[in-house]
Amino acid sequence: MTKQAKGSESSARRSLALSFYTFLSRILGLVRDHFMAVSFGTGMVASAFSVAYRLPNMFRNLLAEGTLSQSFMPIFSEYEKMGVEEARMMSGTVLSFLFLCLSIFVALFWFFAAGFLPALVGGSPEYGALVVELSLVLFFLIMTASLSSIFMSISNSHHHYFVPSLSPIILNFSYLIVFIFVFPFYHEIRDKVFVLAYGIVTGGVLQLLVQGWYVYKRGYGPIFRLNFRHPAIKKIFKLMLPAALGGSFYQIGLLVDIFLANYIQNQNPGLGAVVSLDYSQRLVQLPTGIIGVALATTILPSLLKDLREGREENVPKEIADVLSFAFFLTLPASIGLAVLGETVLDSIYFGGRWDHLATITAFYPLVFYSFAIPFYSINKVLVSSYYAFSDTKTPLRIQLVSFVLSVVVSIGLMYFLKHSAIALASAFSASVTSSLLLFYLKSHKVKIPFATVWLRILKMIPALLGLLLWLALSEWVTKPYLVSYLSESLGLGYANVSRICLVVSILPATTIYFVIAGLTGLAEAEIILGRFLRKFRKKTN
Repeated sequence: MTKQAKGSESSARRSLALSFYTFLSRILGLVRDHFMAVSFGTGMVASAFSVAYRLPNMFRNLLAEGTLSQSFMPIFSEYEKMGVEEARMMSGTVLSFLFLCLSIFVALFWFFAAGFLPALVGGSPEYGALVVELSLVLFFLIMTASLSSIFMSISNSHHHYFVPSLSPIILNFSYLIVFIFVFPFYHEIRDKVFVLAYGIVTGGVLQLLVQGWYVYKRGYGPIFRLNFRHPAIKKIFKLMLPAALGGSFYQIGLLVDIFLANYIQNQNPGLGAVVSLDYSQRLVQLPTGIIGVALATTILPSLLKDLREGREENVPKEIADVLSFAFFLTLPASIGLAVLGETVLDSIYFGGRWDHLATITAFYPLVFYSFAIPFYSINKVLVSSYYAFSDTKTPLRIQLVSFVLSVVVSIGLMYFLKHSAIALASAFSASVTSSLLLFYLKSHKVKIPFATVWLRILKMIPALLGLLLWLALSEWVTKPYLVSYLSESLGLGYANVSRICLVVSILPATTIYFVIAGLTGLAEAEIILGRFLRKFRKKTN
């Protein structure tokens, strides 16, 4: 095996480890969302929480899940070549400056929130006031998430992924502790939502403490000094600002989506558009987070190493391999959510304040979002590739175009498709973003072997067809019989019946997909199944 191939495979294997940790976090996230749905449903309190949480969550996704931290990593790598102490001084300067900027930003938000938020969200005065009150509590998450992201990027730059992957797990546990151990003492829904908000902020503080402790334990701890004249400060934030702005277009796009959904909800009382759109989006973020973020996080250090050691010829092959791997994992997820969407929604959210109407309201956006799962994931990989070249301006321009396109399409279609138009517009703009990011990589003399990537995707078709056939049969033929038998004969509740139907659909479909992929010799299946496939083939020969 060539060094080039080894480098490509190592990125994929490291991404599998990170994907596993992220998978645990996302499963906890689904449990969290279940409690959210049954506790708050899709009414006013749930909508107010979704809007209030969207603001800090936008920054959490922007900073903690890649954009700012990835733009920081090339600079940190450069300073590490000068010495560990130089890198510690640089990271400490960045953190000190970031802390100062965030303190001012949070203070300004607290001062002005009551003036502009009610006008943005519309609806009744009671609704606007609740959004403001929840936002004042939850906005502190920007501070903890942003600072944690720098500590996480320091760990990731040394290929330490486990402790950084604990960050979202800690936050999800903070939710679950409130739901399970604190909610029984409260009965009013308004009291519950504020208790939850304070619990989430506590989880954010724990995130920061854990990430900081680990970095210092490994000997990479920043040396804090607020030095505006540090020679790196201008260079760092010159790179970070376009990266943050570029990533913010996507995150601001999500925020605009929520405000548009809020407008649609105000025009259609009882629709529950805000929460339905939010929950369908979270389901799509499950495969995107597990696959896209993991691949993007692991490819950046590999590309930086190739460039640092003068192996530029490895870069196109590395990117092509990761793109193929991303398609191998995301295409089944896309098909699965599109076909099983209603069953997935019922199995996770149904019960309490979440009913069949809420499921139907969330189903159509989920289908549209699912079409774009491969594009959401590879966009994260491609943006990381630009960051490896210290190019944060090209993704910024592309994401600006996509942001404008998404808003225009959403507004143009929302009178016909209501909140589903927002999901369709997001999917369309994600595909445009992928095309532009791939096209402009040539400016860095990266010629991706597209013919090879397309051939590898075409080889996936038999496995994808097998998966699709089973899912269609189980959802549209087997499920009605199972629902009738399990409900009437065994007396199981609808949510549990949906979960059984989901297992009957997913487990055989996954087996079919990987068996066909292994038999057709897909390299991606080899990476995942590895030793198992090799032992199986030895026994059959």
